[in-house]
Amino acid sequence: MAHSGSEPLLAADQRRWLGLEDGESARVLTRSSRSIVLERCGGDSAALPWDRDLVMRVDVRAFPMADVLQVIHSSAKSGYLFFENGAHEKAVYLHRGEVVFASSNQTVDRLGECLMRAGSISLEQHREAQRAYTPQHHYGKVLVERGVLTPREVWNGVKCQVEEIVRSLFSYGAGTAMLWEGEVRPDNVVRLSLPTRRLVAEGLRRRDELLKLLAWLENPSVRLEAVAGQRDELTGTERALCDAFTNHSRFADACREVGIDPLSGVRTVHHLRLIGAVHISEDNQAGASDETGDVLVGDREAVRECVEAHFKLLAELVAPIVAVEGPEGVRLRLERVIEEGAERFPEMLTGLEVAAGGVLDPEPAIERALRFPGDREREVCLAFGELVSYLEFELVNHPRIDEPEVFLEAVQGLRERL
Repeated sequence: MAHSGSEPLLAADQRRWLGLEDGESARVLTRSSRSIVLERCGGDSAALPWDRDLVMRVDVRAFPMADVLQVIHSSAKSGYLFFENGAHEKAVYLHRGEVVFASSNQTVDRLGECLMRAGSISLEQHREAQRAYTPQHHYGKVLVERGVLTPREVWNGVKCQVEEIVRSLFSYGAGTAMLWEGEVRPDNVVRLSLPTRRLVAEGLRRRDELLKLLAWLENPSVRLEAVAGQRDELTGTERALCDAFTNHSRFADACREVGIDPLSGVRTVHHLRLIGAVHISEDNQAGASDETGDVLVGDREAVRECVEAHFKLLAELVAPIVAVEGPEGVRLRLERVIEEGAERFPEMLTGLEVAAGGVLDPEPAIERALRFPGDREREVCLAFGELVSYLEFELVNHPRIDEPEVFLEAVQGLRERL
């Protein structure tokens, strides 16, 4: 997406009036009889498409990103969706309304940070890979060469990264979104196929979870403190917010100093806390931590709801199988599935006990999930989602169940909650 070379030559007073810095120029994106839209060119930002038509430009305060993506999805548009809010820039590539890639200029959205939040790599492995990384030597390739991850695991990590970037869009209450219509390929070779409707639903749920966490962080009794010696590992918004916590212990005060909106601040704080750059405490200590470790109240409630939803669905799926063949056979088969799944999700599934009739107790699973160091809800969905998928497959293919679709329709509401 190189520039078309149509940047106008501007006089010094025109540059000052437009607020252009040294080395920056402007390019016309679109014009009409009453308006002209300019692109600020130069700096580190990627150029916007110059060979496609700008067909949509919206203020996110009036039209939330969920509405924007739903319109694009329902109309099956292909194109390049660019979002900006202050220093935050994110782009989504779409093909016939479905997401095929996404990018972001925020550190919190980089591949290494996403892999670390998911628990795929440790903080030390991440830092070692960062030291070996160069623009010509891709971060994922460094992890593969060092034997940290397999190519397949890096691929899954890239998909997770793209999904996180898209979901993060729904946490912004302000900004501008623009859509250029037409096929625009990403600069790299990665091209995914991700369901936009699911990402919108997940993004809205994630926004609601962030709102719960935001309410806790804005509690007057909650204090945030930058951890000494961690600043040099940070860049951009993460470093600025960490620096602000050296002057302000209140979340809202630090966000105002940095000029970051509260929900973006929550995402950043969550990441800073994961890498040990920020410590959170509460004056009365009520609800800040317990025997499972330092788990935030909003996280705890969301994890519990996620596990309970999966286990309720598992119970509904296993019931008709038990009814036609008895409890022991399905229990043994489910134990084998759990044992195989434990190779991929050891923290969630290793040693998980199945009671008679394939019944699973959610409480031990909730405790395991709360101790997980990465993205807890994602790990729950991946690990227990495999059990759900297995039981759905068994239900559909069971020789003694004549109308499995009746049972699947009955649990559709539970399935949509996952």
